[in-house]
Amino acid sequence: MKEKCLFLIISLLTSIMTYANDYGVYVNGSSLEPAEADDVNIEVKEEILTIRLGDDDKAYVDVDYTFYNHGEKTDMLVAFVANFPYNVEPAIDYIDLFDGSPYIHDFTVEMNGDSLPVKTFVKDLPQNFKPELLVKDYGDFIYNGKDLWQYLYTFPAIFVKGENKIHHTYSYDLLPSNFSLWNLEYELSPASHWKGGKIGKFTLRVECPNTAKHFRVNCEDLNGTYPIFTKGVGKYKHNTWYCEPEKSLTISMRDAVAQWTMYNYSPKKRLDIYAVASAYNLDIYNDFMTADCHINVPYGYTYDRNPRFEPIDGNLEGQPKILRNIPYAHRGYIFKTKNMKKVFEKLWWYIPDSTYVPDMSDFTKKEIEFINGTYKSKKEE
Repeated sequence: MKEKCLFLIISLLTSIMTYANDYGVYVNGSSLEPAEADDVNIEVKEEILTIRLGDDDKAYVDVDYTFYNHGEKTDMLVAFVANFPYNVEPAIDYIDLFDGSPYIHDFTVEMNGDSLPVKTFVKDLPQNFKPELLVKDYGDFIYNGKDLWQYLYTFPAIFVKGENKIHHTYSYDLLPSNFSLWNLEYELSPASHWKGGKIGKFTLRVECPNTAKHFRVNCEDLNGTYPIFTKGVGKYKHNTWYCEPEKSLTISMRDAVAQWTMYNYSPKKRLDIYAVASAYNLDIYNDFMTADCHINVPYGYTYDRNPRFEPIDGNLEGQPKILRNIPYAHRGYIFKTKNMKKVFEKLWWYIPDSTYVPDMSDFTKKEIEFINGTYKSKKEE
C-alpha cells in the first residue's frame, strides 16, 4: 500500500513538472448514482440542479432529487464521484489529497429530512461497490481492476417504498482551465444509472446574484433546449467563433437566473460552463483561435469581475478611457457621449439598464483602479 502511494505521489509530482506552464483539470461535480445494487428499482422522477456563480472563484452547487422506489424498502450505498487532481496548487500537500478533494468543500446530504453521514474514499473501493458503474467511454473515470483513482463520496440511503427526497450541497473552487479564466465541469451521465436511465424532469439553474457573468455553456447534451431568464436580465446566442457552434451557447446575464427544463431526460455527457475571459495572454489566444476557427477578439470582447481578470494587449489595456468606463457598462450604465455609446453597444455582453444609477459601492478593488487610472498589469509590475 505504501509503495503504491509513493508511486502515485511521484506520478503527481511528474505531472506538475510536465504541466508547469499550463492549467489542469482540478475538480468536477457529479450526479448521484447507485454504488452497489445490481438491479436498481428506483427511478429519478425529478432533479433540480442549481449552480451559483460569484466573483469569489467558487461555484455553489445545490441539488434536489425526487426518487421513486417501485419496490419495497431498500438500503443502498449512493455515490458521488469527483476527479483526482493531476495538477494542483503548490500550497497543497500531496499527503492531504488522500483525505478528500482539496477543491470540494462543505459536502452535505439530507434524505427525507434527515442529515446523512458521508464517507470519502480515495484509491480503495468500499465493500460491494460496483466499479463498472464508473467506467466512462471517454476515460474520465479510471478503474484499473483494483484501485479507484478518483474521490468517492458515499452515504447510506434508505429508500422507502414510493417517493424519496435527497438534497445535497457543496462548493468547489473555480480554477482556470486551458483557455478560460474559470471553468465548471459537472458529470450528468451518472444519473442514467437509475431505473429507466432517465430523469423524469430535469431543471438546470445557473445563477449569478449581485454580479454579471459572460460565459459559455456546452449544450450538446441539453437536447437543443435554450435558457429562459427567470430573474434579472440575460441573453444568449450560438457561438459564432466556435468550430462547432451548435454545441455551445454564449450567455451574458446580470443578477439573473438562466434556467433550462427537460422532460424524460437521458444524460450522456458532461456539462461544461466556462468563462469567456481567457486565462492566457490574448495575443497567444488570438493566434491559436484564428488558426483554428478564423476569429479575431477585439478589445472589450471579454470582461469578468473576477479579481484574476487582467485586461491585456489587444483587449482593454492601452484603451484607458474604455477601461475606466467598462465597470459601469458591466452594470448596465447607458452612456451619454456618442463615442462611448458606440463603443459599448458593439460589445455583445453589454445589457443596458435605464434604471441603473452609478454607484461604486459594489466595485472591486481592481475596478476602482481601472476608474482611477492607477491599474498596472502584471507585466508592468
